[in-house]
Order: sequence, then C-alpha cells, then structure tokens
Amino acid sequence: MKTVLLALTVTALLSSAVAAPVKLGSLPVTLEPNAKLLTLNEAGIVKAFPSVAGRPEFVFLTEDRKVSVAFEWRQGKLTPNQVPDLVAQFPAVIRAQVPNVKSLKANVLQIGGTPWAQFVFTTPTQGDELRRELLMTSAEGRILVVTIAGNVKDYSRNEAVLRTLTGSVRVN
Repeated sequence: MKTVLLALTVTALLSSAVAAPVKLGSLPVTLEPNAKLLTLNEAGIVKAFPSVAGRPEFVFLTEDRKVSVAFEWRQGKLTPNQVPDLVAQFPAVIRAQVPNVKSLKANVLQIGGTPWAQFVFTTPTQGDELRRELLMTSAEGRILVVTIAGNVKDYSRNEAVLRTLTGSVRVN
C-alpha cells in the first residue's frame, strides 16, 4: 500500500476535479467532487496500480496527495439485502488477508439512500498508522467498493473533504 501511495504522490498525471456532479466512467455512480480533490487519469491509475486484478476504475487524491479514494466495481455478486451480512462476515476476511490489523470497526451506513458496509481498520507503520476504509455496496447486482487510504494524520487533516465526497456518492 505504501508503494501505491508513493506512486500516487510521484505521478504527475493529475488534473483538478470539477465541483459539478459527475458520473464515474462505466461505474453506476455519480458524485460531487470537491475542488480540493485531484483526479488521477487512466495512465496514472495504471502506473499506481500495475496489476489489473484489483485496479480501480476511478481515483481521487487529496490536494496534498496523501490520501486516495479509489472506486472499484468487482465481479462478485451482492444484493442490497446482503450488505448487512458483509458487516458480520468481512472482518474475518480483512484479518486473514491484512497482516497486523491494529483496530477494525464495521458498520452499516446509509449514503444517498443506499446501504453501505463500512470497514475502517489501521495497521502500524513507521511514525504513524495506515488507515484504510472500505465502503461496499450493491450496484447492479455486483459489489461496488470505495477504498479510502492514507496515514491516520493525513486522513484527519483531510477528513472534511473526504466526508463531503463520500456523502455525495449516489448509486445509479
């Protein structure tokens, strides 16, 4: 993850996001990006996420390039009624796949009238903790994942902008 954030920081393939509602490419999502967010273009996404498996379709970065917000549409099946089941089941998956999970919180949220499973977890790093937040919901019967990743202190510094962005997400 550190490599991904470094690649996101180093890449010069960024452009300012517009404040009007936008549809995110082929994703069934619209949102209102904040003028304080940058958008990583396709070449930047490929550079930051070299593996096709798990490569997000859309990525925003905070102005300081310290926190990323990635949107990914996965092939797995999920209905809106199954979202609460994720909250009960997915923490075990996170603990099995992510080494040294220090804290983990799981909740169901409503964003734009849609139920989302929220997982916030931290792992130790030198000098700070890495904070990752996964938001997962059903979109056209598939799993839509929003991943917010950065160090705890960088997230805290950018929290208002990040919350405004995630609060504006609408599944079409």
